Amino acid sequence: MELETRKVRPGANDGSGDTVTAMEVHDAAGTVLYRRTFPYTAATEDYFESWSVSAQPLVGTNGAGILINYGSYSEPSAPEEEPIEWFQILGVVNGKLVPFGGPLEIQGGLLDEYADGHAYKAARPLGVHADAVEFKAWSGHCRFVYPVRVDWLEGKVTPAQECVKSAGALSAGCQYRILPEKLYTQGVTFVRLWPGPDEKSGPATKTVVKTDSKVELVTALVDTQWAQNKNMAISPDSRNPMPDASSVGISADSDLWLKVRIDGKEGWIHSEEDFQALGLPEDE
Repeated sequence: MELETRKVRPGANDGSGDTVTAMEVHDAAGTVLYRRTFPYTAATEDYFESWSVSAQPLVGTNGAGILINYGSYSEPSAPEEEPIEWFQILGVVNGKLVPFGGPLEIQGGLLDEYADGHAYKAARPLGVHADAVEFKAWSGHCRFVYPVRVDWLEGKVTPAQECVKSAGALSAGCQYRILPEKLYTQGVTFVRLWPGPDEKSGPATKTVVKTDSKVELVTALVDTQWAQNKNMAISPDSRNPMPDASSVGISADSDLWLKVRIDGKEGWIHSEEDFQALGLPEDE
């Protein structure tokens, strides 16, 4: 992969003042197989924007390809627990290197456990033609593991889990593994633990949370939304560098439920009051 860059921040000599204006993937003969351009905006005293691009081999049980990461940074910007990034997979289909759809926009990133410094590994095989690649996604109060199905035969990416909605049910969605979080508990408080991810599952039990309590985040139940963009056209003059991007996020009307274990006692929480009492992080 080759990058075209321009100086966007005057006076920066360490590379931090550069922005990517174009990226290309070449074959061994130098033929351009894939190209994407990015808008250039000169920095001012009040505003600065830059784009970054990186790539690494993606290795699965049933196939291998290239995993490209696109990032955007600007100042001023609102503080976030997780920034928005874009990820795109390229692989060989019928003897040609092609993109498996447009970039996937996600507020999160890659999981460190599958990176070995030389390549990024798929989490597990899915049948004989596909692999699961796992990303971390921000729910608003915790990071959960979102699996993506990479079909090497057909050259496409899709959700690895289908979330089935039930009309009027609080517990609609998929269950996801939660990543460990730093909790900000202060003093002695309590949370309400429900037997299941629905207030109709039974009476809630008030459970004391102390500063030295052992708290484990087990499972997130949330309705996620995959917004598929089927437009693969990339205009070199577009001010939008990701016109073909699909996105993953939390459905607007979703009710987040978290299965937790507090000093060995297990149950579900879902209210903002209980999230704050447990000391879960949140966006400012």
